[in-house]
Amino acid sequence: MDKLTPSQWKVVSKPYEPASTIKVIAGPGSGKTLTLLYKVFHLVTVENIKPDEILIFSLTNKAVDNIIENLLSVFEDLPTSKEIISQIGCYTVHGLANRIVVENEGMINIIEEIGWRGLMKLLPPSKRSPHHVKSYKELEKVIKDYKLNGNMNCKIKTKDDISIIEKLVELMENCKVMTNDDLIIRAKKYLELDCSHSNYTSSSFIQDIQKKYKVVLIDEFQDLYPSLAPLITTICKDKQLIMFGDTNQSIYEFLGNNSQIMSQLDNLHPKSSTTILKLFDNFRSTPEIISLASKLISPPSRENQVHRDTDETPSELVRKLPCSVSPQLLSFDDLAAETEFIIDKITQLICCSAKFSDIAILSRTNLHLTTLANVLKKYGIPFQKLKSQPDWMDDLRIQFLLDILKVCSLASDERHSREFNTSDKWQSDFSILVTMSAIKGIGDASIQALYKACRLKNLSIWMYLTIIPNFEWPLGFAIKKKVENYTSSLFEMIENDRIHQLEDPLELLEEVSNITHKLNLNPSYFQPMSDSQSSLEFKTHLQEMAQVMKVSKSNKPAGVSFVKWFLETYFDQTMVFHQAKQTMQTTGPGTIKLSTIHSAKGLEFPIVFLTNGSMSNFPMDTNALYVGMTRARNLLYLCNMKHQSLASKLPSYSRSIMSNEPFWAYYKQDLNRSASETKIAVEHNIQRYNQLRKTFGFYRAYSSLRGCKSVFRRI
Repeated sequence: MDKLTPSQWKVVSKPYEPASTIKVIAGPGSGKTLTLLYKVFHLVTVENIKPDEILIFSLTNKAVDNIIENLLSVFEDLPTSKEIISQIGCYTVHGLANRIVVENEGMINIIEEIGWRGLMKLLPPSKRSPHHVKSYKELEKVIKDYKLNGNMNCKIKTKDDISIIEKLVELMENCKVMTNDDLIIRAKKYLELDCSHSNYTSSSFIQDIQKKYKVVLIDEFQDLYPSLAPLITTICKDKQLIMFGDTNQSIYEFLGNNSQIMSQLDNLHPKSSTTILKLFDNFRSTPEIISLASKLISPPSRENQVHRDTDETPSELVRKLPCSVSPQLLSFDDLAAETEFIIDKITQLICCSAKFSDIAILSRTNLHLTTLANVLKKYGIPFQKLKSQPDWMDDLRIQFLLDILKVCSLASDERHSREFNTSDKWQSDFSILVTMSAIKGIGDASIQALYKACRLKNLSIWMYLTIIPNFEWPLGFAIKKKVENYTSSLFEMIENDRIHQLEDPLELLEEVSNITHKLNLNPSYFQPMSDSQSSLEFKTHLQEMAQVMKVSKSNKPAGVSFVKWFLETYFDQTMVFHQAKQTMQTTGPGTIKLSTIHSAKGLEFPIVFLTNGSMSNFPMDTNALYVGMTRARNLLYLCNMKHQSLASKLPSYSRSIMSNEPFWAYYKQDLNRSASETKIAVEHNIQRYNQLRKTFGFYRAYSSLRGCKSVFRRI
């Protein structure tokens, strides 16, 4: 622990005390994660807190991945390091809630886009007029609002409208379909049940949360929002709560006011048992970048009090030496000029000592990133989009395959009377409605008529379709044929219970893919495979799903069918696979990272292009701008910020960075790269750059792009 600074050591050495709070205000690049890791190490090795008595959670999978990945290096000198780390609880807030609910209820559905689209089909056309619900996103807002406030503040007011929403909510509850907010509320309910109901037997995980865990560490407390408060305060009560974060980096205000939940956490324990500490150091960004970023913020009065209560110099002390290159603030008249500038500057940097993997392009919108990605693709520049969860989980086509698996598993349980009771006997209905709604030609009126007929017969949709003769179905001839095809395609998997007999991941995936192929799906769900780009994307996502299924198979407990285990745990299994993938070391120049500012939070990059988009008429939000700027270690380019604290200028052509040998020496030292690595004469670098510029005409918007791939590969 000799690598810790005095302010970091003050946090690490603070003794364990039950029912107490330590709040650590940690700015960007202050070594927050390192301090958290060594705090865990100190608790285990000095304070004699057992590893399975420590719970760590954050809001994002990325933050959790980062903690798990780095815990191993902190404990590596201990002979039982892997065993220790496996016992430490490390979750996202929603991942922890999901585990609580699944252990008590079994398979649940967290509703995604394809689910909301399916629910839209149940709305009568009159309720989708301009005066009512116009899109699935608006329906999502209405239902969430109804669940939170009842019909008092709901957007739709008439008795008929409220009745329709009530029926949709009832369907969701019967089928265990939940929003993320529902998940948090349901998890809190199970945590409280053990205390108030003597007949209730809680799961082992709930018992761990209630009785075993002694210390709870929260990473990035400024990312929390009010709806998480009930669960988090219940978990942290009577334990030592250690929170790390920085209010200047709060960029999730659209989810709710962070100060509301922080007020509850700040007052969770007595003031006499609450300590506020601050990390003063900055090991990431150059003084030039910190100086510019500091113009955006002013320390809150409470942080000033922390400054007065400590012996160390405040945060103006920067640990890195100056690099002699200031951030560039630039303004562009159009998108073409901005993208050509970025391409030109990337070329200059790559022709020197930078690698593609050193560079990140950050924006506040995914739409702008898509435009930039298309330009990079045309130039043959390798890139990777960073997201909060793997792409395959957001693919509508993959979501459809998952829903088909849920239909088969749940309907088979109902058909064979497994886990059959009044509360969940129609759990398959939601997934059937969602998948049937995706079939081309089955319209809203047909879906509504079928669902109404099932309710009148008091049957699940699958039971209705297999018991009631088709001439009694309230459907037209053409629609009956489509529904019959749907039923026959799934029949063997459900009626013969084949879905629970298949144990081989690839065989199961092949079966469900064949079922999907038989259904004539709406192009909005499945784009034609004649589109080569779409086909390649789907193939990649399907391969990732198959790999996650293999991971799931490797840790499946005995006595549980594979499909049930996968559907209940695939979110966690995805994170296991993602973590394993992250540990694989890549060689070569790597890829440029494209990311929204929100997804880049907690990360750092040697070189950052931060863009607000040339077509945007609005300045970037101050906190988002501050977060984006402080992702950069050495070079920062700000494009079209339109912020009152930052004055931009029109770009002028310059290649001065290429001949700045002192900077590149600084750069390689900062990244721990040997001085001999990529050591090429400045003249040669400029010659390579000029060759590219002459061939492809940088600054001539969307000039000739042919042949770029081979040139960049040679570089």
